[in-house]
Amino acid sequence: MAIAATWDVELVQRLTAALGREARSKGVDVVLGPTVNIIRTPMSGRGFECFSEDPLLTARIAVAYVRGMQGAGVGATVKHFVANDSETDRHTYDARVTQEVLRELYLPPFEACVLEADVWLVMAAYNSVNGATMTANELLLRGLLKEEWGFEGVVVSDWSATTTTAPSASAGLDLVMPGPDGPWGEQLVAAVREGAVAESAIDDKVARLLHLSRRVGALDGATPDPGAAAERVPVDAALLREFTARSFVLLTNPGGLLPLEANVRSLALIGPNAIEPQTQGGGSVRVLPSARVDLAASLQAALPKTAITVDQGCLTSATVAAPREGTLRDPVTGRPGVRLEIRGANGDAVYDAPFPRNAVTWWDGLPNAVHGSGTTIVMRAGYRPDTTGTHVIGAAGVGALRIIADGSLLADTKTALSGDVVEALSRPPELRVPVELQAGREVLVSVELVPDQRFVMLRLGIAPEAGDDELIEQAVRSAAGAEVAVVVVGSADGEESEGYDRKTLALGGRQDELVTRVSAANPRTIVVVNSGMPVLMPWANRAAAIVQGWIPGQAFGDALADTLLGAAEPGGRLPLSMPRAEADAPVLHARPQGGGLVYAEGLLVGYRGYDRDGVEPLFAFGHGLGYTSWEYVSLAAEPVAVNGELDVRVTVRNSGARAGREVVQVYLERPEDGPERPLRTLGAFGIVDADPGKQVEVRMTIPARAFMRFDETARDWAPRGGAYTIWAGRSSRDLRLNLRVEVG
Repeated sequence: MAIAATWDVELVQRLTAALGREARSKGVDVVLGPTVNIIRTPMSGRGFECFSEDPLLTARIAVAYVRGMQGAGVGATVKHFVANDSETDRHTYDARVTQEVLRELYLPPFEACVLEADVWLVMAAYNSVNGATMTANELLLRGLLKEEWGFEGVVVSDWSATTTTAPSASAGLDLVMPGPDGPWGEQLVAAVREGAVAESAIDDKVARLLHLSRRVGALDGATPDPGAAAERVPVDAALLREFTARSFVLLTNPGGLLPLEANVRSLALIGPNAIEPQTQGGGSVRVLPSARVDLAASLQAALPKTAITVDQGCLTSATVAAPREGTLRDPVTGRPGVRLEIRGANGDAVYDAPFPRNAVTWWDGLPNAVHGSGTTIVMRAGYRPDTTGTHVIGAAGVGALRIIADGSLLADTKTALSGDVVEALSRPPELRVPVELQAGREVLVSVELVPDQRFVMLRLGIAPEAGDDELIEQAVRSAAGAEVAVVVVGSADGEESEGYDRKTLALGGRQDELVTRVSAANPRTIVVVNSGMPVLMPWANRAAAIVQGWIPGQAFGDALADTLLGAAEPGGRLPLSMPRAEADAPVLHARPQGGGLVYAEGLLVGYRGYDRDGVEPLFAFGHGLGYTSWEYVSLAAEPVAVNGELDVRVTVRNSGARAGREVVQVYLERPEDGPERPLRTLGAFGIVDADPGKQVEVRMTIPARAFMRFDETARDWAPRGGAYTIWAGRSSRDLRLNLRVEVG
């Protein structure tokens, strides 16, 4: 989501080229991304992993992503093909959606990645579409993807998604994952011998896999594509910092508090996400970051003469907080971190090594251990508390859990898997126990897990026991005594994740109360929202400024400091609409009924639905302010022939006092369209940088497809001639100029 919020295809391609080089340097041939599913509902648990509610923006960002990645010699995998727009019952639901809606809304990003970026892999989703599971959907896999679009790459299944042998093999699936177990193998050999699967189908799969192997340099005599790195590539910290600032969206700034002056005397940093910022969503997208995010340290480095206080404000996490950095040490080496052991059923260690973090996950079984044989995972650490009093120790995982402190067993229990297996990894059940500790006196803490499944996660949490009343009161006192307050709120760890959808758009815990009271205590309160998807903001008109910070990765702290102080402009624009109330969302929940998920709203998703319903969102699709102002001077376009593109020219002027960046957006409206079709749709967009007072022209092209619709009867694209209105502006609801054109 943060990537798409930049609306900057050139910057995205730079970022993913760096990602590809890093992946190649680690011996990775294929990356399982990008996710190009359309955000149908703001409740989507995995929405943070997608790009947008709009197919054009999603397609443009996705194409840039694929080109950057594959230019480094690493295969990209666009997923999840298709209509994988809900995590609820994601393995079993049947998406019931018309061909018109599929073709015009949900398929265009996949089509663009195939036809424009020559993507190397496409991942078939768990769900079914119109009665056929996607791993065996012949109409969409073989008929559309391979024959109509001419896809030459590999169709890979999502993990454990394939449930059939002959149907999936004949429909166009090329690779079953994870393997080697599954419905193919010897069963597929038997199906070919029995004539249930044609040998030519196997030949095609082998050819595609060999072609992929050649592309990534895995065949004898083959070399990866130009640009592939041969040695470990360090993280490009400057690029991450630049990109992250470009992704931040300035939602409000009515009094011009931002950017802050560098002579701020005192600043109160407040909020649960100020203490434990979320840099990644949950699920299979998680990787170990190479740097820890410390918002207070980043702000202090940018404001060396400013007195900064830090307060949690309230509790939101479903699990005990991670111990503060520097309070845990490996009892063997004495270095920061923990000791991680895996012991066999006889108690002998089969794995014993230091580990930098308080949580560890294995997706494919334990190293050097036999699963299901009474294997025990042990995480040990010396913990030195900062304060005296009651602390809470938490051990999270699925299986038999034990907590031991200084050799004494404090608690044990057996936890069970509930729901999707990924949910157990993102927000596992937790055993908690209170313990009295003294400041500065180290205690040896050990948590143990005997797992009962292949996917394994163990997490250690330790934190002082505290209540919301005390935390909020202290935060209000800090805010009242500071020149500026920065409140960082948002999602808690595991709240946004693969495997399950969100239950509400409301901020967790008492965050709304926290923002309201801090804003009342200090009128110079800046709110930073650390969430990948929209949250309700009942306090929006009380804050002096609001920055949407997304789930932005490990450059969060430095980029936020740059943005708040004006060293970088918050260059992002919203890639999705933000509702005032849950009931305002055109599609709120995506819960299957009787196994079916009916796309009754048709094309009216996101801003398209808000427009047709006449509902005003809290913040519109495309919204974002920046640190200067812009005047829209003129709009020009030429009449377009049927099946032709339309070139558009928009002239804008930086009317503010500082240099800035503008994302010029062009929308297309066909007045004679009925209520079942969008009032207007995004047709093109372009980015311009300009100094104060400078006037520049932005040239854009509305693609020919924008002047067509998919005819289900003819099963083909049909031109839609007539009068169109071209709109140019700053968002889907801030349209400054318009022009009428005739098509055909």
